[in-house]
Amino acid sequence: MSTPNGPQDPYQPSGENPYGQQPPVYGQQPGYPAAPPPGYGYGTPQGAPPPNYLVWSIITILLCTIPGIVAIVFSTQVNSKWGTGDAAGAYDASKKAKTWALVGTILGVVGLVAWIGLTAAGVFASTATYNWNS
Repeated sequence: MSTPNGPQDPYQPSGENPYGQQPPVYGQQPGYPAAPPPGYGYGTPQGAPPPNYLVWSIITILLCTIPGIVAIVFSTQVNSKWGTGDAAGAYDASKKAKTWALVGTILGVVGLVAWIGLTAAGVFASTATYNWNS
């Protein structure tokens, strides 16, 4: 038996292939799930990300309200979820950040107005008297 000159194709359907190999099959391999649709954690979504309301959340913290902390947590989740491709999660976090920032702002303004009103009414006036002569 003679060997022909040049490279040989091992998948040639001739009788000279002693191993009977078949060409590899490319594509979806058995046992692996198909790729999920876009927008579910794979790839970056198209367009601009939703607003994260981080500045508003920080201002709400300065008004000394607890909902401001929750607003900051959701605000920081917006860009990270958008970056991982979770567009639905980013929009949901944006909506929750806006809601908590609004609640915190309302509570902060109501508390500030109440404090100013009570101070003006003299409720917080000091009743302590000091005797400097003794």
